[in-house]
Amino acid sequence: MASPPSLPSEIWFDHILTRIESLDSLGMCRVVSKDWNHITYESRFWKLFCMRSDTVHSGFLIQTSHNGKHSSTFVSVDNKANKTLNLPILNFLPAPVKVEAVSSQGGLVFCLNQNHRRVPEYFVCKPTTLQWETLPNPKTRYTTLSNAIVVLSSKPLRYKIIRFSKPVKCNPQPYKNLITCEVFDSNTREWKQLKHVSLPDSVFFNLRHCVTSCGACYWLLTNNQVLAFYYEDDKESWELFDSPESVSDSDWSKYNKLVEYQGRLALMYFEGELMELWVMEDHEKKVWRRHKVISLKGLKELEGHDYAYIFPVAHYSSDIALMKGLKQVSFYKFQGSSSYKVVKLEHKPNEIFKLQSDFEKVNLRGPWRWRDFSFIFFVFGFSLFCYFVRFVLGL
Repeated sequence: MASPPSLPSEIWFDHILTRIESLDSLGMCRVVSKDWNHITYESRFWKLFCMRSDTVHSGFLIQTSHNGKHSSTFVSVDNKANKTLNLPILNFLPAPVKVEAVSSQGGLVFCLNQNHRRVPEYFVCKPTTLQWETLPNPKTRYTTLSNAIVVLSSKPLRYKIIRFSKPVKCNPQPYKNLITCEVFDSNTREWKQLKHVSLPDSVFFNLRHCVTSCGACYWLLTNNQVLAFYYEDDKESWELFDSPESVSDSDWSKYNKLVEYQGRLALMYFEGELMELWVMEDHEKKVWRRHKVISLKGLKELEGHDYAYIFPVAHYSSDIALMKGLKQVSFYKFQGSSSYKVVKLEHKPNEIFKLQSDFEKVNLRGPWRWRDFSFIFFVFGFSLFCYFVRFVLGL
């Protein structure tokens, strides 16, 4: 990265960075320098950014379930965002839905109609603009293991949906766990089946949802390896690599969790009252570095006897984490060990998705295609044919 412009730090922070009005502009500022990238992930930046901007909201989509029905709640440190995206956030859709995946950038939600049992129905939507579109079905006879949705470009909008599922047939290779991979591209509006992803025997996804960073989606596996799926070009690919060695071999490794931290892939490792944050410094060479060690003693004092059931699940900013409890979520500031905000829920949170979105309307359907109007062309052609027959017969 280049060096930042030679201006006093308070000037380019207060009068330049926090006056950015779009997530696209923010992304461009982050590549100017390491200092700019670091500051734009701090809580003080996001507080001013959200306060001054009426076009961007940042927070989390919390999905709970009760009696087999799912519902979603939006929570944020920003009170203005909470009022705008009030409960329930996905009620504008034509049916109650289960959230399958959320794009961390772009604000798109991939969801499943809960009323359709035999033949699933999928939607993609943008909650901030109340837009939605029905999607063609993937191979629904396969059992879904995990989904991801990523935005490749915003102007024009292009997105992809990645779906991993269990194949019906038995695995032809011994000691191999073959997973079916399908990709939906908004440019073609079609699902494309790729070559099977081969995992070691008895290895599965640790959690359903993934972490998106640096042009790839990442899933933590039960053997503490990481599955990376690269989606930026039209030749999608995948690979497996190891998590930090000292973390993988620990008895506490089952509590490991992948997160996105300052635009990079990171791993949270817990041991007792300590949390280690490991950040991938080099994505090509797969080099991990222990970024910091955080004490969770302050959390114990705040939550009392419920401490054992509360743990970090994601980062809102570089110094504020979202904590998941039995029937609550809370924003916890590591510096000063303070609970920033607590949100009570009716039911236990099942899945948590990070959501950052603007209020610009988008074209969810993708580029115009001739076949979109095939029925109109058919009717027009049939009308011409009937007119020609009547003309020939003299009717």
